[in-house]
Amino acid sequence: MDRAAVEPPPRKGSVLDAKIWNKLPEELLERVLLYVPLKSLVRFRCVCKKWNIYVLEDTFTDLREQVSPQRPWIVMTSTRDSMFAYDSGLGTWHDVPIPFNAYSLHVVAAAGGLLCFSNAWFHWPIMFVCNPMTQKWRQLPRMNTWMISTVGMAYDDATATFTVLVCGRLEDHIMITEVYDSKSDVWTLSGTPFSARKYGGDISLWCDGIFYCLTYPFSTLCLLSYDLSQGTWCEVPIRMPSPIMSPALVESRGTLLLVGGLEEQELFGIQIWKLDTVKQEWQELERMPLQLCKEFEAKMVPSKPLSCFGTGDSIFLSIPTNDYMPALMYDLQRRTWNWWPVSDFPATLPALNIGQSSGISFEPRLNAHV
Repeated sequence: MDRAAVEPPPRKGSVLDAKIWNKLPEELLERVLLYVPLKSLVRFRCVCKKWNIYVLEDTFTDLREQVSPQRPWIVMTSTRDSMFAYDSGLGTWHDVPIPFNAYSLHVVAAAGGLLCFSNAWFHWPIMFVCNPMTQKWRQLPRMNTWMISTVGMAYDDATATFTVLVCGRLEDHIMITEVYDSKSDVWTLSGTPFSARKYGGDISLWCDGIFYCLTYPFSTLCLLSYDLSQGTWCEVPIRMPSPIMSPALVESRGTLLLVGGLEEQELFGIQIWKLDTVKQEWQELERMPLQLCKEFEAKMVPSKPLSCFGTGDSIFLSIPTNDYMPALMYDLQRRTWNWWPVSDFPATLPALNIGQSSGISFEPRLNAHV
C-alpha cells in the first residue's frame, strides 16, 4: 500500500481559526475552564474582560471546587519580589511574584486564599495581606504591638472579610492582644493574654470559630484558645501527650490535629492526634510507618527540629536545612505517605527563612478578597 495514501495531510499552521473558536458554546468553555490548573487560569484572565469577570464569579468558583478541588500550596521561601511555593496537586514548584516590596518580610499566616506578610519578630512590625493569585494587596495600619509572639488569621466567606490576631508585647514588655478587622480597617485591643511563661508558638490556628496555639517552652506543653467573639484567652482543660518532640497544630476541615515526634524504647516515631471536643481528649489518628520513620530520622539535623504544617486533607512534615528541604506529605483521606519531589527545588534558601517558619500551607483562590 502506498504510504502517502494513508498519512493525514500536513497541517496548514498552528494558528487557531478565530471563526471557529469564537463560536465555542458557553457550556463547553465553562467545562474546559473548570479543569484548567489554577496558575493557567490566572493567566487566562488576561484574555478578555469577559473571561476575567467569569472566573471570579462565585457560581464558577463554587462549581470548580466541586469538580476540580484545589490542593494546597506550600510557601517555603520568599525574597524581595517573589515566593517559592509547592503545588501539592500538580506536584510542581511555582515561583509566584509578590506585588509589593517584601524586603525583610516573610509569610506568617494564611487563610481563605490570602497570605499575611510581616517582619514579625522585629521591633515595631508591619503587615501586608495579599492574594497572590489576583496580585491584590493592602498594608495594614500600624499596630500598638512592639514585638509579636504569635500571629493568626481567619477568613469569612460569607462576608468576604478577614481577621488577623496578634499577640505580643508592648515596649515595656506588658503582654497585649490586638485584632484587625478588614471591614473596619482598624486594630482593636482585646483580651489580656497569659504570662510569657504560658504563652508561645509563632502561629495560631483558626478552627471552628476559635484561635488555638501551643505554649512555649514545650516542656510545659498545654493548649491555649482565644475566643474571638468574647475576646478572651483560656487554657483548654485537656491532657497533652507527653513527651512530644516539636509539637505542631494543624487544622483540617474543622478538626484540630496535633502532630509531633515521639521516642519510645529508643525508637523514634511520628504520631498524629485529633482533638475530641466532646470528651476533651486527644485521640490517636495515625502513626508514621516504621521504615519511613527511619528514613525521616536519618535526614534530621540535630540543631533544627522538624516542622509541621497543613491544610485541608494534607499534612506536611519538613526537615529545615540550608539547602534542599526534604518533606513527607500525609493525605488524611487516602492515608498515604509520600516524599515531595527533589527536582526544581531552589538551589539555596533565603537566609530570612532559616530558623523561622519553614513552611505555611494555604489553598489559593481567585475569589478571596483583600
